[in-house]
Amino acid sequence: MTMASRAFQLAMLLAAAGAGFGLSRWTPPPATTDETPRRLERLEGELRALRQALEATPRPAPPAVAGLDVAALRDDLRRLLREELQATREEIPSSPPEEKPRPAPPLPPRNPEAFAKASQLVERSISSRQWGEQERGELITLRPQLTTAQFQELFQKLAVAMNSQQLRVTTRGAPF
Repeated sequence: MTMASRAFQLAMLLAAAGAGFGLSRWTPPPATTDETPRRLERLEGELRALRQALEATPRPAPPAVAGLDVAALRDDLRRLLREELQATREEIPSSPPEEKPRPAPPLPPRNPEAFAKASQLVERSISSRQWGEQERGELITLRPQLTTAQFQELFQKLAVAMNSQQLRVTTRGAPF
């Protein structure tokens, strides 16, 4: 936007504001009718009458707490809790406890050949600046043979290359 057009816009804005202010000063305020003060007086009278009626109405006394048997209430509460716990225990089907905890799944063996193939794939893709369906398929095939640390190392290289726009991704869906 040029300086002249900004100055023109500012001048138009000031002219519009001045015209609006001038019109508001020259127009007379709306005329009040004689009915408005009478309505206000009538509403004030009704409000006074409602206050007097409210003050004259007796308030109900709070419930008496003197005859409350706290020990009996505690016993009732304990009994109800026991009944609910028993009902809940009966609803839950009892399953035989497992004798041994399941062993953790074995870690995939370290496969230096698979890691070397995957590393070459990543390096070749970065040098060609292209990551497509074929590269994605090869990496998915090699993934079960890699350890978590190996895959994270390859993933980091790919992510850095993609984020710095050194690698053009042409896959449908996720690149990994």
